Amino acid sequence: MSGDAWQDYLAAAQRLDAVRRSAATAAAEQERGVHSAREELAGVRARLVPQQSRLRALGVAEAELVPSAPEVAVAGQAMVGGPQSVLAALREARSTADAADAATRLPGAGPLPWTRILLYGALTVALLALLAVLCLGGVYLVGLRG
Repeated sequence: MSGDAWQDYLAAAQRLDAVRRSAATAAAEQERGVHSAREELAGVRARLVPQQSRLRALGVAEAELVPSAPEVAVAGQAMVGGPQSVLAALREARSTADAADAATRLPGAGPLPWTRILLYGALTVALLALLAVLCLGGVYLVGLRG
């Protein structure tokens, strides 16, 4: 085998190796995108279940809670670009669910801010201390009469 043929073979093998590595990197990236999209889908589904229950409780018809055929078609078109497009569409769905939660949240509902929790906790402790003092005072007064 001549030196030129060997050099051509080595160059072709290096190009083939570069293509193989590029394909492996692309496949790994796509797999990460699929995994992220699956996790995001699970999160969106988990968000929609209580949201649907809350909307049913507010009197929204069941037909309004199911996507229509045109909505499904538009969502399908948004996801034709592969896992990254699907992930972007799911993140948009999550932000839409956030907006719906904000729109249907009743005033005063939801978690209490820490300041209110601390205030109510302090008031509860003060009331318990007052009750303990009154009980002990009553026991003391009954003991003096007896």
